[in-house]
Amino acid sequence: MQLYSYWARATSTTPDADGTPLELVAYAGSDDSPATARAHAEVLANERAHRLLAGEEIVGQPEDYPTEGVPIREHVVRRLPDGRGGQLAAVTRNHYGCLVLSTARFMVIDVDDSGLQQGEPAVAWRGFLDFFQSLFRPTPPAPPPLPPRQQLEMRLAAWLQLYPAWNFRLYRTRMGFRLLVTHELLAPDSATAGEVFQAMRADRTYVRMCRRQQCYRARLTPKPWRIGWHRPPYPFPFDTPEQQQEQQTWQQEYDARRPGFSVCEWLGEYGSGQVLPELKPLIQLHDTACLGNLKLA
Repeated sequence: MQLYSYWARATSTTPDADGTPLELVAYAGSDDSPATARAHAEVLANERAHRLLAGEEIVGQPEDYPTEGVPIREHVVRRLPDGRGGQLAAVTRNHYGCLVLSTARFMVIDVDDSGLQQGEPAVAWRGFLDFFQSLFRPTPPAPPPLPPRQQLEMRLAAWLQLYPAWNFRLYRTRMGFRLLVTHELLAPDSATAGEVFQAMRADRTYVRMCRRQQCYRARLTPKPWRIGWHRPPYPFPFDTPEQQQEQQTWQQEYDARRPGFSVCEWLGEYGSGQVLPELKPLIQLHDTACLGNLKLA
């Protein structure tokens, strides 16, 4: 998980193959200072201009980033230490204005109703006899699909039969469910994380994001369009004091609209009941921000 304290945007103008001026944009982050972030962004913008002139690909180059993971370009609101000199989690504001909990090893699983409602793959006939007999007997009607919560609870029960030491906290979200894994810490790209993502039918886009950014994410506040508001007027980082002021004005209205909504509904705990001590403050932060028995947004 890579989160910078300072971000900057820089541009570079260079002609394309037809001679038309093309403006290239680059973002860079730093934990040292805004000036350092700005200097890195200018170097990156110029490098991209040189690549374009040389006919090279300039989008998605891994060398644009200090590590293999993709830095999260969001304003860091709060950092949460792990007690050993490292960072366990952070709260950031994402590109559409919501507060988000990002954590390197506290596993959060996002499951959509639509993913649970997809049918299981058909089972192939076991030999010619089954096929022949099927021609002379009516096909029974397919049973109605189970409600999404019941499907997920069956998956949890099956997992816990195999791994009884595991513990999950289950929440209802606007479009599905959220699971918090509390008994151990797991890296997003670990084999075990991959297995539980698959077993719970986690949202595929969310899984790709976790692996790409080397962290799990849990939205703490409502999406603005679900509470009658719009997205922020400018992307982060802001180029001018005027843009910063407009963002603050946007945020004040967003915060004023939030109290009538919740992000999650608590459904229960499944498993061994084990909760790592270092995760208890994160769970409390999550539940305080997300729960409220109000309309889900």
